[in-house]
Amino acid sequence: MGMLNKALAGIAASAMLAAPAQAGCWSETAYQAAQVRELDTMLMVQALRCRKTAANFVNEYNRFVQISRPALLKANAELKMHFAREVGERGALNAYDNYMTTVANRYGAGADGLGCEDIASIVAAATAAGTSADELYRVAAAADMQPVIDGQRCVGGGNLAVTIASRR
Repeated sequence: MGMLNKALAGIAASAMLAAPAQAGCWSETAYQAAQVRELDTMLMVQALRCRKTAANFVNEYNRFVQISRPALLKANAELKMHFAREVGERGALNAYDNYMTTVANRYGAGADGLGCEDIASIVAAATAAGTSADELYRVAAAADMQPVIDGQRCVGGGNLAVTIASRR
């Protein structure tokens, strides 16, 4: 029984040591989801800002949301999973809401260096991506969406603890 308790204590200690390595670590999938959500939020805020201009693209933005709903839902789910891993199930929704509010607030004064016509062309490209999450991610990357994240991106595309364990 003593050996079993020591083994369980060792496993528990290993799990506790792995937790800090994962804290703040954004997997490639979570980061890409953040890029897609950043794109969508920027487009939404700019659609509202540009609606009284000659480059009004509110209808095009609404069409994008309808067409891209599966990809947007997938990005939302991935972000929520990321925050659940970070802060636990109980705090995940608040963390997600805070994150998305911060993203929206960043675009309230406009998108640096982009006018309404520029954003309208990005909406067209995003709409052309259709229902594909991968294609929408490509549009987000091409639009240079760089989410502001707490922590680092994970080493090797997975979570850091798994990457380290695979090197042993």
